[in-house]
Amino acid sequence: MCSSPPPVALDRSVGSGPARVPLQIRAGAASWEELTGIARRLAADRFVVVSDRGVPAAHAHRVLHHLGAAAPTRLVRLGGTDALGTGDVTAGSVVVALGGTSVLDAAGPVAARTGRGPLLLPTTLPAVLDTALSLVGPAGPRRVPVLVRAQLEFLDTLAPGAVRPGLYALVRNVLAVCPGSFDQVCARLRPDGRYDRSALVSFIALCADARAAMTCYDPLEDGPAGALRYGHAVADALRALGVGALRYGDAVAQGLLVAARCARRMGLLDAEGEAAHRELLARWGAPDALPAPVTAEDVLGVLPRPQPGDSPHPGKDPERALGMVLLDALGQPHVRGGRTVTAVAPDVVRDGLEAVAGTADRLESRPGGRDRTGTRPGPSSHVPGASGPAAL
Repeated sequence: MCSSPPPVALDRSVGSGPARVPLQIRAGAASWEELTGIARRLAADRFVVVSDRGVPAAHAHRVLHHLGAAAPTRLVRLGGTDALGTGDVTAGSVVVALGGTSVLDAAGPVAARTGRGPLLLPTTLPAVLDTALSLVGPAGPRRVPVLVRAQLEFLDTLAPGAVRPGLYALVRNVLAVCPGSFDQVCARLRPDGRYDRSALVSFIALCADARAAMTCYDPLEDGPAGALRYGHAVADALRALGVGALRYGDAVAQGLLVAARCARRMGLLDAEGEAAHRELLARWGAPDALPAPVTAEDVLGVLPRPQPGDSPHPGKDPERALGMVLLDALGQPHVRGGRTVTAVAPDVVRDGLEAVAGTADRLESRPGGRDRTGTRPGPSSHVPGASGPAAL
């Protein structure tokens, strides 16, 4: 006899400066009735649900049913023919984003036409673990959502091939923010991307706590919270190159390895810290080589240049330096002048890229029996509630 998964109810609050982003992690029949109650308390004159065609119709119908019990509800799919008119969104409306990162980003300008922030219902792991919890988007600061609700039924329908790379924020956070969780996360990661709900709940809670620790005093993520962009410089470069077969999470994996090698070359990260990157990525099941036919020179051509105020690098050709987030040790971003982006000499970045491309010596095997947090642990190596057994 098959038993249904147990219900889930876990709350978190992500503080970003003076703002608080409430997060609910839910599953089970009763949680859907709770969603109707939340909709009623919002006292909206209507709900405008922004989604796209990648969201299963069953998810959209269920959301429309429960929100519609509280107020008139309309579904607008990105790229469809049902565009919003000038009178479709009023000051009393609540915009609901149902989908992945692109949907959450697209819902922001629509919500700006109302008197309150959006209700976010992320349906992918990158959206749950990263986008929905950040107040910074591609176009600048986002409005504070009235609620982020991680409904696990949405994640149940994800293919394992989408789940594994979708955990990039978890892996990044363990390396850059909360290495105290290294062993516990290693034990739970699966290269096949198959996780039960308890594992996913622990991953979501850890990412929420890590972001809360970093953005409490840096809500716009332009200071120390820039560590939440660790590995993304190379990932964004690979995306700019149009590497279509490479999922963004796997591109971040390449970025983490390149950043680790660069930090090692610059005398920041030790051998154990660099090897820890490869160990965690192996447990995750991420690829450890640049996708063919991409070369190191291709990536160098599109990597961003550092901005004024970023940490300098004493290279021979500083005007050609590239901007990257680096670590001094696991959980300790390299920070100078309050900034986490470091100007890295092109030859150092080239070495990192060639190491990942497989044309340089592979990283050393990680020695056993030593502290996972590196040789110089500091306050950032522990995130309250994120690194202990209760969180995982």
